[in-house]
Order: sequence, then structure tokens, then C-alpha cells
Amino acid sequence: MKNKVKFSIYSKIITVLVLILFVAGVIALLDNTRELPLFCIIMGGATITGLYFCPISIEADQSEIKLHRLLSHPKCFAYNDIQSVDMCYPSAGGLRLCGSGGFFGYWGYFNDIMIGTYLGYYGSRSECILIRLKNGKQYVLGCENAVAMANYIKHQICKPATN
Repeated sequence: MKNKVKFSIYSKIITVLVLILFVAGVIALLDNTRELPLFCIIMGGATITGLYFCPISIEADQSEIKLHRLLSHPKCFAYNDIQSVDMCYPSAGGLRLCGSGGFFGYWGYFNDIMIGTYLGYYGSRSECILIRLKNGKQYVLGCENAVAMANYIKHQICKPATN
């Protein structure tokens, strides 16, 4: 089962606005040869980082869950490392400790009063699943039809091992 990440309107607007501001900043600094290179480095670094961590899809097969991101290798979660899977709704008031709150989606390290501390990779807060690993780490992943994805993963976790 593979589902794309659904991006919220807010996330799309923030991404477009930031990119427009980057272009406007370059145009405004064209005559400033001292500050333009630094601005371009910051702009390029922020954009590449956003593209690197931007979640695009979640794939669950017989042995693991794969989080596909735009410019990086998939992040994999083996079923035998997973303690539980539940639906969740990250709060808008949660703390973003490091990462993005809308630029190319929501990704990074977050702290939420209901969920606790977690690594998040989602495009919209309304379609998320919470994966708790046996080592104590938590991940919030988002995709279209998150309920079906969570049910599929639960079924795979509860399946008896075949030898």
C-alpha cells in the first residue's frame, strides 16, 4: 500500500510565499555585491534542506514502512521495531524544536502536549498516524487515507511470523 502525502493549503501558501520572498530578496540585492552571496547561500541552504526533508509518500509492504522524501533515501521502519500505530492530530500549538512549520510541509523535531516529543513528516495535520517504536522514539507521518494506512500497518504488526 502506498499513499501520497496530502499538503494543506497553509503549507502550500507558506512554501510559495517563502520562495517568492527569496526571489524578491535576490532582486533587491542585485546591486549589493557584499550581501547578495550570503543571502544566496542562506536561500539555497533553506531550499535544499526543505527539499531534502519534504515528505512525498508513505509505502507499507509485507516487512516495513518506507517514508519517501523528495531528495533523500527513504526512511524505513521495520514492523518488529514498532510498538504501536494510532491515528493522531498534532496540535497547531505544539512546539517546533527544529524543522519546518509549513515550508515544504511539516518536518522536523516537535513537542506536543498530547503526543509528547516526536519526529514529524507530514503535509497536513488532519491526516496523520503516530508510530511508537519499541526504543521509545515516536514518529508522526501523514498521507492521504491515513486511516486505511494505519489499519494496514496494524494488521501487518499483528500478523504471526512465518518460518
